[in-house]
Amino acid sequence: MTVPFAVRPQNQIPKLLLSLGLDYIRWTQLTPMLMVWGVAVLMLLALTLVSFQEQTFSALEWLMQWLMQLPIVGERITQVLSDQDSEMHMTTADFKSFMLSAWSVVSLVFMLASMAISALFGPFEPWTLKRKFLIVGIGVGLLLTGMIFNYYAAPDKFDGGLSGWALNFSLMGLMVFLVSAYSLSISHFLLFLNKALFGDNSADTHHSSA
Repeated sequence: MTVPFAVRPQNQIPKLLLSLGLDYIRWTQLTPMLMVWGVAVLMLLALTLVSFQEQTFSALEWLMQWLMQLPIVGERITQVLSDQDSEMHMTTADFKSFMLSAWSVVSLVFMLASMAISALFGPFEPWTLKRKFLIVGIGVGLLLTGMIFNYYAAPDKFDGGLSGWALNFSLMGLMVFLVSAYSLSISHFLLFLNKALFGDNSADTHHSSA
């Protein structure tokens, strides 16, 4: 029996909401990977700052001035700087609550950004898990290459020999790869589950999939 066109969208709305909810859960599992990559890139930038201090000071000064001019960010930075001398008391429960809140908000932002990109450029065909692992492996290789390059660029600015730093770099790269492998595996399973349960109503048909 064919469902009338006027009734069909009403039946699809709950399925679409459930699909979006499942897709949001998928993004909560991708967020740790994105955050650990952010930390790794910041670490690489910090090493670059140590190796090329004179070249980066002017760039950082310009960046800070630009951030201070932003309406909300500038006010927040000013407040943080003014409160440096004041005492701050944060319990473990407060820290956990802050991290969970930040995790949920960042996941929602990534999901909405993915939907916006898909609305502009159309839905993307999901990559295979093997291809995702390959890209992560290449990224980790480039990350380690950048770190070792910074060491060779200015070895006198690093405390210790190459063997010790190479071990630290390798552990960092291994952690990034393992977190990425976990996040991508869970995300890939949830994407498959979304398609199996909702088919054409799944959220990945409306926006790009990682």
